[in-house]
Amino acid sequence: MVLLAFMALGTTGCVTRKYTIDSQPQGALVYRDGKPIGTTPVDDYFVFYGKYRFTLVKDGYETLHVEQKIPAPWYEYLPLDFVSENLVPWEIKDVHRFSYALQPQQMPNNNDILQKAGDLRNRGKALVPLRPKEAPSVPAASPGAIQPVAPGTTAPLPLTTALAPQPVP
Repeated sequence: MVLLAFMALGTTGCVTRKYTIDSQPQGALVYRDGKPIGTTPVDDYFVFYGKYRFTLVKDGYETLHVEQKIPAPWYEYLPLDFVSENLVPWEIKDVHRFSYALQPQQMPNNNDILQKAGDLRNRGKALVPLRPKEAPSVPAASPGAIQPVAPGTTAPLPLTTALAPQPVP
């Protein structure tokens, strides 16, 4: 009899956690923590309560980045969570619904674009020269200076007075 009671309790208790994301207008692609989950309206399951990062993308609309908190219900706090997860003889459905309004993408004004381009051009003139500077001229080698040597050949280094042996007084 006790075994039968434990088997009956083993098949009870379950919490289904789910959220639904909708947007105005619908049809936006939704990413959860960088991974695509579908287009709005979209349902997905979750395991843990807390913050999730959603990104909604739709052509012609500004991309929307949202950090959404999914709060835990009262029956998911210690010690009640054990009872709700394992001992309640029916399924508990925890469904959260979120709706976001997408803003139409703003087309930039042509005058603003030209103004920004002019500002960047003027700023670039002050920072980067338009033509590379000419290489400085190399003065003619003085007598006794080291002369370049063709590759694969060797030439003796000239002795200067500083390197020549000096008589000891």
